[in-house]
Amino acid sequence: MSTAPEVRADCDPPARVPSQAARRLPAGTCDSHLHVFGPQARYPLDARRNYTPHECSLDDYRRVMRAIGVDRAVLVQPSVYGTDNSAMLDALRTGGAAFRGVAVLAPSTDDDALKDMHALGVRGIRLNLVNPQVVGEDEVLALLERLKRLGLAWHLQVLADMARDPGSLLPLCDKTDAPIVVDHMGELPPFAGKHPLFELLKSGRCWVKLSAPYRVSAESSPYRDVADLARRLADANPARALWGTDWPHTELHNGTPDAALLAELLALWFPDRATLEQICVTNPARIYEYPLEKTE
Repeated sequence: MSTAPEVRADCDPPARVPSQAARRLPAGTCDSHLHVFGPQARYPLDARRNYTPHECSLDDYRRVMRAIGVDRAVLVQPSVYGTDNSAMLDALRTGGAAFRGVAVLAPSTDDDALKDMHALGVRGIRLNLVNPQVVGEDEVLALLERLKRLGLAWHLQVLADMARDPGSLLPLCDKTDAPIVVDHMGELPPFAGKHPLFELLKSGRCWVKLSAPYRVSAESSPYRDVADLARRLADANPARALWGTDWPHTELHNGTPDAALLAELLALWFPDRATLEQICVTNPARIYEYPLEKTE
């Protein structure tokens, strides 16, 4: 346990009492992107971090799950913890079969640790190309090769600003045959024209998370300008689209979005129930290795 003094958060907190979603998502819906933070005394923050989050626990998130109709969820290792996955792994131990995880791993992580993480529900490694101060591309690719030799079918989750660097994923696609999952719509602008991400989706090489519309929108809530982008990304390959809340919506300074609204927006973007179920239930069951039946 750390004896360092707690550091005050420098971004806005999520709503502590989540709104109830008016439109219920399909049974078995998976929120493919969220983080947990704190307490700082137990899980100290990395000195190289770019922001300081509020403490947001698994119990806090479970209230969101109940409010918006989510049955499964994926805990993503945030950059503020570097390669110390303790908070995420402890949340997986507590959360049980409904939860999966995506880790940020040090190259020195041994085979037994990888197997233990897999048993807890970790199914991916995260590579951050926006804030690449933690682990480099070559180190992540070496870890993926080792996982492959161990028979662990993990994917590579990538945070990339594909608006600024459209070809950022192309070298990765040539260097690994692991599935590549792109965070937050690739951070494309709402009215993106022809872009390599659409072709990568069509080929089946990549998956995309229709998450965090507030990070790409030029408008305030309800982010109407993002609807067309989300539909185009899903239309490029409906079998490669995922959805996530990005709770607790870090690094925002003018208020945080309502998770219930984010769930309702997805239902508005995809009014066809079969498409919505594919994005919310079927696709995440494949990439995160859930049973197709609802997980209790």
